[in-house]
Amino acid sequence: MNENSVFFYPLLAREVQYHIVSSFTFLLWDIMITSQNEIEYIWSKPWNSFFKWLYFYLRYFGLATQIFHLFTAPYLNSGNASKSNCFIWYVYAAVLSQLHTTAVEIILAVRVYALFNRSRRIAILLGLLMILEYIMLVFMVCKYLPGVVIKPYCILSEPPPESVYHITVIMGTQTTLLGLTLMKHSLAKRAGWGRTPLVSLLIRDGTTAYFIICVIFFFIVSFCKLHEERSVMGFFWLISIISSCGCRLIINTQHLMDSGKNHSVPHPHITSQIEVEFPSRTMMQSI
Repeated sequence: MNENSVFFYPLLAREVQYHIVSSFTFLLWDIMITSQNEIEYIWSKPWNSFFKWLYFYLRYFGLATQIFHLFTAPYLNSGNASKSNCFIWYVYAAVLSQLHTTAVEIILAVRVYALFNRSRRIAILLGLLMILEYIMLVFMVCKYLPGVVIKPYCILSEPPPESVYHITVIMGTQTTLLGLTLMKHSLAKRAGWGRTPLVSLLIRDGTTAYFIICVIFFFIVSFCKLHEERSVMGFFWLISIISSCGCRLIINTQHLMDSGKNHSVPHPHITSQIEVEFPSRTMMQSI
């Protein structure tokens, strides 16, 4: 959008506000329909459970940030926000997006780690990929965000095109997680245990999470390439959708583990060239 399009900024600001309200409503709706599962599978877990706190972060910190956005966006789009406030907003949006993405990546990475029988190489590989994401984040915040042209409606300022590099690294991590899961599934099918509930759950959830994250980031990248201010709308939906996705990943895993425990379902003795024993299952119960 060029300088002659300033007339449309108030309209765009209103459109952004609609998306903030919509994404907040979606998150609130998701909390309501999963509340029973949350009480049953999350609140019953011990308070020292890492994944219980990760769930609370995704669920309730995500909700708090969306409420925060409802009140801050009008100010940032009022034309009265200072340049320093606008820059703080850009940094905040970049860091929050990364934190939420990392939360989901941790859930998926622990699943892959358990699926590969706690392989140290897998842990190092996934850890390095996540560290690389934060290196790219720091590089983008320090080098590219200060160069963003701040407009009167600063929340509508075009993101730096170099954001694509950061997103590419994130998608590389997601692709690695999905690729490792599918590789293990292929080996499992050959060994005859590829259709066990645990493996089926990992495949289904991993593929769904990958597809959802790809769609969101494809939307953001497309608008970045088009130098389109509407890319900020992807940020608000990213927070709500990733929050919902991460919480459901945790609930789904815990539901499977509790169902097996409550119904005394015997777990087959799984052996293959790459073994997924259910010592790894004990680890999965912590999710």
